[in-house]
Amino acid sequence: MEVTFPVLPAGLADFASLTAALAAEVARAPWPVALGLLAVGLVQLGAGARLRRPIAVLGGAAVGALSGNAFRGPLAELTGLSAATLEGIAAAAAGGVCGAFPFLFPVLVGSLPGALAAAAVAPGEHHGTALALGAAAGGAGGLLLARWVAAAVAAATGAFAVSLALAGALEHLRAGARVAAHPAALLGAAAVLFVAGLAYQLPSAWGARRAAKLPAESEAHD
Repeated sequence: MEVTFPVLPAGLADFASLTAALAAEVARAPWPVALGLLAVGLVQLGAGARLRRPIAVLGGAAVGALSGNAFRGPLAELTGLSAATLEGIAAAAAGGVCGAFPFLFPVLVGSLPGALAAAAVAPGEHHGTALALGAAAGGAGGLLLARWVAAAVAAATGAFAVSLALAGALEHLRAGARVAAHPAALLGAAAVLFVAGLAYQLPSAWGARRAAKLPAESEAHD
């Protein structure tokens, strides 16, 4: 089975250009778009990792889209569908499954890179076995690191949304125009927000704080 790595920008410069284009789209949209994006981003930065089902749907959909992209070759031959259609179907299916069963979200997040990494180093005739073993190992790792996975996904999406919203809202001002001209500054701001959001949410991510309270409450009742 031929597997390709997800199509991502070739480098930081390409990703910065894409970010600047998205910020410009936000600036051209009606102001409620930027306001809504800012609100969603702030929620994700502050509490996204605690909301198991919403973050599972969001993260599952993202991994589903990447999976559809990675396996677009064999899937397109099998179904005759375009890459964009396959990614949309995979995103909807993975988001729906993770929403119904949130515990599968960190497993899915870990299984994709595990499968791709194993397939990249395995001989061609053993790709299928390598994919299965890599997915199993990656899924187990994702399950063990569920708090980190949830906190990282929430912080990353929140930081990017807030940065886009602020850059889009300020684009008509001198400061906003400078940011649009130098999108690396926007990525830098997103990176700072990501680290802050990750550090803030990690102690309580994926229900950790609630789980820690339950034994204490049981002891108090005893």
